[in-house]
Amino acid sequence: MQNTNEIKYHMSAVAETRKITSAMNLISSARLQKVMKHIYYNNEYLSRVQSSMKHMLSSPRPVDHSYLKTGVGKRRLYIVVAGDKGMVGSYNSDVLNFALKEIEPFDDIMLATIGLVAGDFFRSKGIKPDIEIPGLSQNPTLYNARELMREIVDLYSTDEVRSVYFIYTTFTMESASKPVIDRFLPLRIHDYEDIKLSEPNREILYVPSATEVFEKLVPQYLVGIIFGALVQSHASEHFARMSAMQSATDNADELLKKLKLKYNTARQSAITQEIAEISGSLAADREVWI
Repeated sequence: MQNTNEIKYHMSAVAETRKITSAMNLISSARLQKVMKHIYYNNEYLSRVQSSMKHMLSSPRPVDHSYLKTGVGKRRLYIVVAGDKGMVGSYNSDVLNFALKEIEPFDDIMLATIGLVAGDFFRSKGIKPDIEIPGLSQNPTLYNARELMREIVDLYSTDEVRSVYFIYTTFTMESASKPVIDRFLPLRIHDYEDIKLSEPNREILYVPSATEVFEKLVPQYLVGIIFGALVQSHASEHFARMSAMQSATDNADELLKKLKLKYNTARQSAITQEIAEISGSLAADREVWI
């Protein structure tokens, strides 16, 4: 049996670990609440923009634009969003294994990774990312989303790639997070079949033309799509970390209870042994005097 000093040291180590996991749980919870506001407002923004785009695409004079046509580039661009850190349960492994299954059937790919974990994962599988963007998953701002949108559109417009796909983790409070793949470019008319028109019975005149307005509107829409993917991945990561740290804290509490019981048992045994030794010494002294 361990002595009381060893058990006390073990209890102290577990208690310190519990403080860390509890603090990380609180931090992730606070960040999750903050990012949820971004998700809500971004969804509202996208619904309005998509409604306008559907109205243009369904107008009597159809819009003709390069964003609606598959590029002539030789490669597909896959952008995979994961985290920069661990201690998030299965969040990183779920989205990265999902991404690997999606890209393995194709040889003509260009791979861009967002997050340190994603880059390390694909290198371990013998796939070197063409583009690596660390830190972006921890800082999903509109500015960063806009910069990434410009890089993607440049690759598409200069025929470096013929299509662009985002692989990320969706997040809603109503259902569990899960990895998904969304086509970013080209846009397709059938992508808007489920979108409700904000002005269904109203004819809108676009000046100078619907195509030119569409050209100005699409980049803003793409920024919203990128920002939405980043904030949903960010929320999923913090939710996973919050759950993992809560589980670790609960395990620490359970372990502390067991250690405390073990400590009390060891302490009681030590006291009993000391009493026995004292009693034995007194009995020996009596025999000497007799």
